[in-house]
Parts: sequence; structure tokens; C-alpha cells
Amino acid sequence: MITLNEAEAVEVSLSAVDEGDENRAFQALDSLTGIAADFLSENEKADAERVILSIESSAQAAAEREMELVTINSILSLGKLARKAADNGFESVLDKAFVAIGKLGKTAAAHSLEAGSKVAATTLMEIWNFSPEEWGQEKVIAFSLLFKEIGTSAARRDMEEVMLSAVTCLGEIGKKVAAKNLELETVSSLLLLEEIGKLAVENYFDEALSSTALSIEDIGKLSIKKGLNDAVLQCQWTLETLRVQAEEKALSNSSVVAEVALDNFKDIGYTSSEEKTEKFQGIKAIQKKIQSDLEIQE
Repeated sequence: MITLNEAEAVEVSLSAVDEGDENRAFQALDSLTGIAADFLSENEKADAERVILSIESSAQAAAEREMELVTINSILSLGKLARKAADNGFESVLDKAFVAIGKLGKTAAAHSLEAGSKVAATTLMEIWNFSPEEWGQEKVIAFSLLFKEIGTSAARRDMEEVMLSAVTCLGEIGKKVAAKNLELETVSSLLLLEEIGKLAVENYFDEALSSTALSIEDIGKLSIKKGLNDAVLQCQWTLETLRVQAEEKALSNSSVVAEVALDNFKDIGYTSSEEKTEKFQGIKAIQKKIQSDLEIQE
């Protein structure tokens, strides 16, 4: 396969997608991935970021044209570049790569590309797991938002399996931050799980709603052990909200799961207050700010 230079690869990738030519799109993607990897090896971070954005741009166009194989291969290429960036300690390049993957996952789901959106969620989770142990608050919330966006986009296209993947990943983040005593990040994950849960109710996704309730339960149990009172209170609120909504929609399995999960918190004795409500609204404001910074459209 002929290797293209950067300018040629960018031009070919866009024209190939526009023409629906998968083979040329793959050729351009291979060239761009190699070019970005070389830039990383040479410590040329700004150049690597530029190429990553080029890959994202053509992949977004591919997803919108429902070219699923091109979309999947682009996500996998970005995942490899994220790994290399993490290994080299290039945080800004890593950021560009994982955000690009999350956005592609959302677009793939919006165009009913089930395999593509699942690959995006899986690749994002791999990045979460192999990246530096100490994520900052903004990155934790950014990851959580990307999973929530994939899940909500999938719900709108009636893809419960993709939604389940997003719920599982978001639940894993919630458990990890709770175990680290990061209360704000824990509450943030719970608020996002509640959003996904409400969409599951609207779409009559009994299994996805049950999975959401179980994730919240697990996060809540860890929060009790760690003394994260605000997180425990949010677990109670969220589970009760989802339980009532599940009953209203006659989602028998998930309403029982939520009710059983609530039993873990019935003797805790935490009470709501105006101060707590304001604190949680503040966390939602932080999420909204980060979502805006990520340029994720509602």
C-alpha cells in the first residue's frame, strides 16, 4: 500500500469518504496513523494533535455516511495513538485522542452504527484503565460525560445493547472514584447514571434500567464504606426516582431491582436539605461547563 504524506492523506481521506470509497479511506487512515505515531516518537506533540484532529474529522464524516468499518478502524487507530501518547507522557495528545473517540462513539450511535458505538465505548474504557492512575477532576468528569453521551445517543436510536455498554463503563468509573474518596466525581457519575436511567425508562429498556440501578447500588455501597455522605444521599434520591418511574411504566424487573437496591440505604439516616440540593446543582454546572469545553452538542 502506498504511503501518503500528511497533506495527501488528509485530502484523500475526505474525498474517499465523500465518494464512499472504503479502500482509499483505509489507505489514508493508515498513512495518517503512521504519521501521528512518528510525530509522537519525535516528541512533536502539536503535530501529533493536528493529525489526530484530521483523523477525527474524516471519521466523523464516515460515521455520518454510515461507513461503519471506516469508523471502527478510525476509533481503533485513535486508541493506539492514545496508548502511545500515554506511554510517552503526552497528556494533551492523550486528551485529544480520547475526546475524539467519545465524540465518534456518539455520532456512530446517532447513525445506528451499533458495532461502531460499542467499539468506541470499549476503547474509551481501555484508555481509562491504562492511563495514569491519578486522573484530575475535569478528566474524570469528561470521561463520564462521553460515556453518558454515547448511552443517550444510543437510546434515541433504540439500541439498548449500546446503552448497556455505556452504563457499565460509567458505573465502573463511579466505583473507582468512590473507592478513591473522590466525592464530587462520585456524585457526578451518579447524576449522569440518573440521566441515562430516565432515558431507559422512556424507552422501556428494562434491562438497561436494571443495570443502571445495580451500578448505582455498587457505587452506593462503596460510598457508605468511605463515608461519602453526599454520594450516599444521591444514590438514595436516584434509586427512588428510578423506582417510581419504573413502576409507572410497568417495568417490573427494574422496579424490583431498584427497590432491593434501596434497602442498602434505608437505615443510613441521611436527609436532604437545601444546601445539598445547591451542592448537587453546582456539580451539574461543572458538568455543563466541561461538556461545553468538549464541544459536545446536545
